Amino acid sequence: MKCPSCGHQNLPGVDACEQCQTSLTQEDVRKVQTDVERSLMQEQIRCLQPVEPLTVDLKTTLKQAIQIMRNKNIGCVVVTDDAGKLAGILTERDLLQKVAGQNLDHSRCLVDDFMSPAPECSKSEHPLAYALQRMIISDIRYLPLVDENDRPEGIISSRDVIAYMQKRFI
Repeated sequence: MKCPSCGHQNLPGVDACEQCQTSLTQEDVRKVQTDVERSLMQEQIRCLQPVEPLTVDLKTTLKQAIQIMRNKNIGCVVVTDDAGKLAGILTERDLLQKVAGQNLDHSRCLVDDFMSPAPECSKSEHPLAYALQRMIISDIRYLPLVDENDRPEGIISSRDVIAYMQKRFI
């Protein structure tokens, strides 16, 4: 079955596209009606011009990670393992929910203990609809993009999606 979103030819009977993870169940497959829907289904995530993520390794201290986030005025850092593969993400939400109000010595605590492990991620060639769906379903504001070896190569935020929609349709 050909995916209506990305055009990938899938095996008959699969529930989701192997390329972009768009649902292929009959009730979800329909004609795209509006310019917004068409754009979300046809445009790839790379059209958002993802920025290179700031990365830290698992052994980085909270103090170092927070300092990076403050200095660069960003809301997250991507955490990589020893092989440079995506291991987790440390966001402002993690800091508020897991760190704030605790009597912790940030110079002795490791990012590994407070990050969100195995975060949702995507590839830059996936459709915008896939990124938006993953962000909504998982209630996340940052979506790391990985290469074929699961190494971080970019990151998008909900603000990037909103800015794209505003520029394109308003």
